[in-house]
Amino acid sequence: MAEFGQVDLTSCDREPIHLPGSIQPHGCLVTCSVSDFIVLRHSANASAMLGQPDLALGCNLIELFGSDIVHDIRNGLTLSVTQRRPVFLLNQALSPDRHFDLAVHIVNGEVVIECEPASPSPRATKFLTQLHGMMDRVRKTTDITRLFDVVTMLMRGLLEYDRVMVYRFADDWSGKVVAEARALSLESFLGQHFPSADIPAQARELYRRSPIRMIGDVGYTPVPLVEEKGLAALDMSLGQLRSVSPIHCEYLTNMGVRASMSISIVIDGALWGMIACHHYSPRILPIAERAVVQMFSEFFALQIIVILKTTRLQVAERTHGLIESVLRNAASASDMPAYLRGQINRLAPLIHSDGIAIWIDNEWTSHGISAPKEVQNEFVALARHKAGTQIWQSDHLVKDHPWIAAHTAHVAGVLIIPISPQPQNYVFLFRREIVQTINWGGDPHKTYEHGPHGPRLTPRQSFAIWKEQVHERCLPWSSFDIEAAGQLRSALIEVMGVYHQQQLSERADADLRQRMLNEELNHRVKNILAVVQSLIGRPVGKDKTIEEYVEVLRGRIKALASAHDQVARSDGGGLLRTLLEAELEPYRHQPSAVVLEGANLWLSGPALSVAALTLHELATNAAKYGALSRPTGTLTLRWFLDGAQENWVLEWTETGGPPVTPPKGNGFGSVLLERAIPHELGGTSVREFRPEGLFIRLTFPVRHAVLVSEVEAEPVIDELPVATAAQSELLHAAYVLLVEDQLLIAMETEQALSAYGVRQIRTVSSVYEAVQAIRERSPDVALLDFNLGKENSHEVATLLRKKNIPFLFATGYADRTMIPAEFQDVPVLRKPYAIKNAVQELLKVLPV
Repeated sequence: MAEFGQVDLTSCDREPIHLPGSIQPHGCLVTCSVSDFIVLRHSANASAMLGQPDLALGCNLIELFGSDIVHDIRNGLTLSVTQRRPVFLLNQALSPDRHFDLAVHIVNGEVVIECEPASPSPRATKFLTQLHGMMDRVRKTTDITRLFDVVTMLMRGLLEYDRVMVYRFADDWSGKVVAEARALSLESFLGQHFPSADIPAQARELYRRSPIRMIGDVGYTPVPLVEEKGLAALDMSLGQLRSVSPIHCEYLTNMGVRASMSISIVIDGALWGMIACHHYSPRILPIAERAVVQMFSEFFALQIIVILKTTRLQVAERTHGLIESVLRNAASASDMPAYLRGQINRLAPLIHSDGIAIWIDNEWTSHGISAPKEVQNEFVALARHKAGTQIWQSDHLVKDHPWIAAHTAHVAGVLIIPISPQPQNYVFLFRREIVQTINWGGDPHKTYEHGPHGPRLTPRQSFAIWKEQVHERCLPWSSFDIEAAGQLRSALIEVMGVYHQQQLSERADADLRQRMLNEELNHRVKNILAVVQSLIGRPVGKDKTIEEYVEVLRGRIKALASAHDQVARSDGGGLLRTLLEAELEPYRHQPSAVVLEGANLWLSGPALSVAALTLHELATNAAKYGALSRPTGTLTLRWFLDGAQENWVLEWTETGGPPVTPPKGNGFGSVLLERAIPHELGGTSVREFRPEGLFIRLTFPVRHAVLVSEVEAEPVIDELPVATAAQSELLHAAYVLLVEDQLLIAMETEQALSAYGVRQIRTVSSVYEAVQAIRERSPDVALLDFNLGKENSHEVATLLRKKNIPFLFATGYADRTMIPAEFQDVPVLRKPYAIKNAVQELLKVLPV
């Protein structure tokens, strides 16, 4: 051992502390070969401590310990290899008056057996008795700061050390005392920081691998190992008795400490912190008692994990809620970059910061404290170089980036969040400088003294509080900050991705529509001219004057224009009968010429558009070549529901016209029949050229149409409903539950309801979330999307009815037959529904 005060620390980070070649004297050590248990090494005190005068290199372990103990050792080694740590064999009797606790493990092909005198039975029993109560106290403590205090108090009460501390590591491996229980006569170390040099890297690795490290007396005389010549140095990383570095002994001596024990806190395989126990006189804790301490410390680490993960979950839920709130109206934004710039102030609370900026489409927008204009480009370059497509942070920006030196008072640290798949758009969070005074347990900077062989580094001689004022740093970014940033990044990348995809899709659709429009325009102009020519050529009664003829012709042309107007206005859907009447009115040369048979059927926007185009072409062809080209001709249209196939059926039957023959080629009408109905609506079309005239049968799924009443058939009006003062107050106070599995539809509905004065809206996307929301707080009214992906809202409706809460159904492209019989009295809104209708229906069912 080196003399205290004469230790050279210039190479302490490289000191082979796992190969000391000696042990502490409160126990002894024996090693043997794995294959035949022949002794290869032993400590110099082993013979005397074990009472084995015949102990020598080359003897068999059975001769020393007996077959029963060797059998237990073999079994213990199996567990040791599995657990990768020593296994304790307690209270092994080598003779009637010699009982030992053994720690056994294998290293590099050698069995290492460490022997320490067994602890008295009553004391070991006391430790086990107290363990359950201590673990129960820890389990009930859910605040991490309080947990540290509880653990230090419990450990000091159990172990009776003069001082017990919880010591937590920072990212740079400096440490801080976060909790302490001590004798009243001792000064407090609570809150003190210790530099990373106090625990070198190789020592930290040993602490990670070996959970408990005890020093019984820092002034001990090490016991050397006696070993065969030629053997490699024994790796004692997992040893219980391993000798201590002279550097560490001097370090403890300078603090006045005579005995210590450290218990590692390992979280997810990494050294998170330590429980440090100091005593100011020699103190040895037997293996049996240390085993209890190890179990308790591992339970303590598990409770830390539980608290950290619970906190992480709470942060994630809060972050998710805030992100959802910010992006709630994003679906309706036609200019996503502009929308995000406008929402930047709402993004700021996601992560504690002093300012936020967004760089999107080469434009900088900021809120709060931000980078000055002259260094904004530097930050963008930094983002592209350091962050790329990954989150990057610094709490000491000026250290590697001197261009920020003049601005560290406002911008000392930054968190950069890429928000696009390619390195081009970023969110920047800034934190200002925090001038801190840190209490170090002595000067944290290594100092050199001049010795006979030049300068050398020595352990600190004084542990008086050494204060350091820290500049140019901000509050460090925590792991919770990084996780929140990750959630924000994922959400914004998804929103931006959808926005860019929508832009590409809209651009492609616009190009396609333009080409089709040009082609269709040419076809329709010719077609309209032919129809007009046909209308002009249709006979008028001989008793009609020219003025009457012009009036009839004007009416026919007006009806034709009305039919085309149906096509132009088909996005929101419309009545099939209205479309047919407008399309066929020009050809009603007599009342019996056109016969319409069917109930009021409301077509969805896509279905109406396809039907208008198809029926217009059929009507044009019928007027030029079919039944409508003859005064005696009749066109009958009949539509009905085929319940067995769950399809709507439309039959077009021409009679009384000229003979029909299949066309030689496919015109535009033929293409529409063959492709538009199947492709756009998932339906079918059948065309038959019968002797009496053309017959066509069209089918399409029930989701594309719904039966409506005469009142529902009225045109949709988008103006705001006229509400009384009482109704407005009712809307303002209403708490509305919206159950909708499509995010974009939910966002649009929320925005629209808000515009009408609804202030409290809870949106959920599944049956489970809806049920939980109702149990948490009963809504005043609910709007339920009946179809929720792979489930429906039947259970939600049942719960609402049980609680006497009024509700509406919203459903798209379906008739009322999908609504269960017990809810036939519930109003149904067709999707997409006019918000005016929704508000009016809400007012009808809201309790006054």
